Amino acid sequence: MPHFIPLGIPSFNGEKERDYFQFTYEIEDDDANELTLQIRDGSSVWYEEKITERDKISQGEHIWKWDGFDNDGILDTARFINAKNLNLYITAKDSQGNMERSSTNFTATYDEVKWVDVKIDKLTSRIDIELRVNLTDGGEVGTEKDCKELGKSRNAPIIRICPWDEIPEKEIKKYGTPLRKRTKTYKELVRMALDGINTYWSRRYTNTEGTIINDKNWEIIVTSVQNENGMKAPELVYFTNSINRFYTRSHNWEASRKLYYKTGFLKYKNWFFQDDSDATSGFEETSAHEIGHEILKAFGGHIYSKQHKGSSYLLPQDVKPVNKESFIEENLYIDYMEDFTGENYPKSGEIDLMKYYNGYFYSSFYNRIVANEKDVLGLIWLTKMELK
Repeated sequence: MPHFIPLGIPSFNGEKERDYFQFTYEIEDDDANELTLQIRDGSSVWYEEKITERDKISQGEHIWKWDGFDNDGILDTARFINAKNLNLYITAKDSQGNMERSSTNFTATYDEVKWVDVKIDKLTSRIDIELRVNLTDGGEVGTEKDCKELGKSRNAPIIRICPWDEIPEKEIKKYGTPLRKRTKTYKELVRMALDGINTYWSRRYTNTEGTIINDKNWEIIVTSVQNENGMKAPELVYFTNSINRFYTRSHNWEASRKLYYKTGFLKYKNWFFQDDSDATSGFEETSAHEIGHEILKAFGGHIYSKQHKGSSYLLPQDVKPVNKESFIEENLYIDYMEDFTGENYPKSGEIDLMKYYNGYFYSSFYNRIVANEKDVLGLIWLTKMELK
C-alpha cells in the first residue's frame, strides 16, 4: 500500500517517500468542461480544487496529487487518523452544464507509532508536534519512608535508623539539615518532565536558527502530554540522601526505565548538596534526554539510540578517544562525570541533546542544548501514514 509522509521528510537512511496523496480518475465519453475535486470527511469539505486545464479534463484516465493541506494551509495528521469517512468527491460539468458526481473512499492509519501527531501551518511556517508519553510513579528513595526500626524482636530499646544517619556530621554542618520528606509530588515531577521535553525537543526561533525543510525555515514546537496509551517512558523517582551509596543514573532501557529527581544530600565520591533549583534544571534536561531514547529507537534503531548517535558505545572496551587538553578553557567547569568517554562539547552553537559529551561543560549549557534537526524531523517522519 502507498504511504504518505508530511512534507516528504526522509527516513533515517535518507530515503524519500510520497509527500502527496495520489488519486486516479477517468473521464468517459465526452471531455469535461470543468472538474471540482474535494477531499472530505463525510460531507465536510477539507480541500477543494477546480480544474479547467484541457489536458486534465479530456477523455481518458488522469492522475491527481494532493499535498495534504486543507483550504487554510493546515496539515493535521490527527485529523486524518480520527476521520470517520475520508473520501475524494468529484463533480464533473460538461459544456451544456450537465453534472456528474462520483466519490472514492480511502483511509489513513499511522504505520510507525501511535504516540505522535503533527500539525503543520504553511502560512505561518510553524509545526506543532504533540508527543504522548506514559510516565509512571516510581516512588521515593531516601526519605523517612526508608527509615527502619531495630530491636523489636529482642525486647531491646527500639533504634530508628534513617538514610540521613549515614551523612557525616561535618557535611550536615557544612550544607544544612537533610531532607526527610519529599519536596516535590509525583504530579509535580510529571509536569517538570513534560516541561523538559517541551523545552529541549522544540526548535524555536529563540533557541535555534530554525529548521530548514524543503528550502523553507520552520519553527517547531513540541508539546508533550501524559497519556497511559503514550510511548513507553520511565518511572519517576524522588531521590535524596544517597541511600544507595552511589550516584544513581537515570536510564530508559527496555528492561528498566527510571528517571531520578535528585535533590538534597547526594554522594558521588564525596558528599555534596543539591538544592531544588539545580535539581529541577538537571531533571528537566535529563527527562528530555531519556525520553529521547525511545524517539531515536523508533526513528533510527537500537544502535543509534543506545550508542548516543556514535558518541558512546555499548561495550566498555570501545571507548571513544578524546583530547583531554582541549577542555582547559576559562569558561568551562567540571561536572560530576570524569570518565572522558564522549565527544568534546562544541565551543559555540547548539549542543546535541542526545549525544554524550566529556565531563566538562560550558556554563551556557542549558541555553544551548537542544534536540538536533534530524532527530526532530524524525518525529515528523514517525507520523508516516499508510493509505488504503
